[in-house]
Amino acid sequence: MKKTTSGFTLIELLVTIAIIAILASMLAPAAGRMAQKANSTKCASNLRQIGASVMLYSQDNDNRFPAIESMPSDPVYDSGGDGQPKKPILETLSPYGVTKSLLQCPADIRGPNYFAKEGSSYQWRNIVDDEIASAPKVYGRRGTRNPKSTWLLLLTDYENVHNGHGNRLYADGHVVAQ
Repeated sequence: MKKTTSGFTLIELLVTIAIIAILASMLAPAAGRMAQKANSTKCASNLRQIGASVMLYSQDNDNRFPAIESMPSDPVYDSGGDGQPKKPILETLSPYGVTKSLLQCPADIRGPNYFAKEGSSYQWRNIVDDEIASAPKVYGRRGTRNPKSTWLLLLTDYENVHNGHGNRLYADGHVVAQ
């Protein structure tokens, strides 16, 4: 009696490996998009929590937004009206629940890493410094304006690290995530 062995031929193994490689290459871009979306969602959550801290700050400070140094490595302010330099965002808002981890955008940490340079992945918009939170004024070439809080930016990503887009926190507390 003849003994038969069962097994795969070399051709069958190569075809199977090729099919698996093709399927993996089709799934890789989807996995990358999911990771980018997760980073953007985490970043938007950070901004919402920072927005809540800004509102708490304003309640404790005569309904005024904080005055924050947006770029500590290249200060905008030499000193404030009180003769003191403005503080970075962590130092200003830490009594209101802002932590180092809230100031870290996952996409920024893996990319340009403004957190390491500036202490935050997010840039404070100096245009709102010490303005009344319920009725901020914006000064410009066309004079003084009172923009709606839904239009006034408080905080943005330093760069458009989310697939060419950036997340933004507005004065009314809503976040636009890209």
